[in-house]
Amino acid sequence: MIIKYFLTAACCFPFGLMAQNSFTIHGKIGSLDTPAKAYLSYSLDGKKVLDSAVLHHGQFTLKGKLTSPLAAVLTVKHDITPLTRFSKPDQLSFYLENSNIMVTAKDSVSKAITRGSVINDDAEAFRTFQQPYLKLADSLQAVYSAWTPEQRKDTALKKLFLIAVSSTQAGFDRNSRIFITGHPDSYFSLLVFQRMELKYDFNPDTAAAGFAKFTENLRTSAGGKKIGSIIEIAKRTNTGAMAADFVQNDAGGKAVQLSDYRGQYVLIDFWASWCKPCRAENPNLLKAYNKYKNKNFNILSVSLDSENGRNAWLDAVKKDGLTWTQVSELKGFLSKAATLYGISAIPSNFLIDPNGKIIAKNLRGEDLDIKLSKLFSM
Repeated sequence: MIIKYFLTAACCFPFGLMAQNSFTIHGKIGSLDTPAKAYLSYSLDGKKVLDSAVLHHGQFTLKGKLTSPLAAVLTVKHDITPLTRFSKPDQLSFYLENSNIMVTAKDSVSKAITRGSVINDDAEAFRTFQQPYLKLADSLQAVYSAWTPEQRKDTALKKLFLIAVSSTQAGFDRNSRIFITGHPDSYFSLLVFQRMELKYDFNPDTAAAGFAKFTENLRTSAGGKKIGSIIEIAKRTNTGAMAADFVQNDAGGKAVQLSDYRGQYVLIDFWASWCKPCRAENPNLLKAYNKYKNKNFNILSVSLDSENGRNAWLDAVKKDGLTWTQVSELKGFLSKAATLYGISAIPSNFLIDPNGKIIAKNLRGEDLDIKLSKLFSM
């Protein structure tokens, strides 16, 4: 979709805002009976949870305990026909919290109404508030889908289309900020804030100012503390800050420390073999490295491949011709360096000066060459 719908977020932050410590879902989907079955799926503490209940005269009950609210999916299988990748399951995406939640619909859970949940009430209020822009987004999507291959190649037409998309997105974002201002103690407002303001390469000072407008109750909740931590890490890795030191091993097991590069301009590059944008960026890094390596410039690449991706990592290094130092803990985004630098998306990079200060972030494409050209022509 052109506009990102917040209601279908696959992840959400844990917020400790609940008075009770368990949830009960009371479902009523028409008059469905055996073998119809309801399945509740969500992730709890990094583990996938799947619960189920058989429907009797359309009714079912599901129970559980949560430490914080989270996103969930309720799926109803109407018969014993197995689901395939071509199937269109009857599903409802909603928020699960420790409360008594009523889920009712005449025939399909995808059209269900939820009651008894503050989070879902706020989500519905947000959706209603954004309805004009959601309709515009759907219309734009329909227009684009109807285009012929020739129309999609028309540069002038695409330019006009992108102007319409940008205008719609701007209106959606403007409305989102109005909603947040009017609901400063809403979990859903904080979720909207996170998706809007903590995007890739966000401005931590702007984010901090917006975050401060939430109530203390929300800021000090589990999820609020997590967002606050993300903002603080971004501040510590912002332009002008001293680069945090770290040590990781190269492919041969040799320890490599960032501070070993003091006295040089060094680009810390976070990437992974499976990351297509990273691989597409590697030729630009290679070009910059070959052009400036004799002018006090170096690169230190940190792979966020996982343990079972070691061979893929080394193969990618060889295939892309990356001759500078490569290190990795093979722990994905749980890498200590990735955590230290607040990496949530790749490729990401930081340009460090000879004194160890961050002087630029996320230089991609020609931007890296332009920056280095200015540095070495001074």
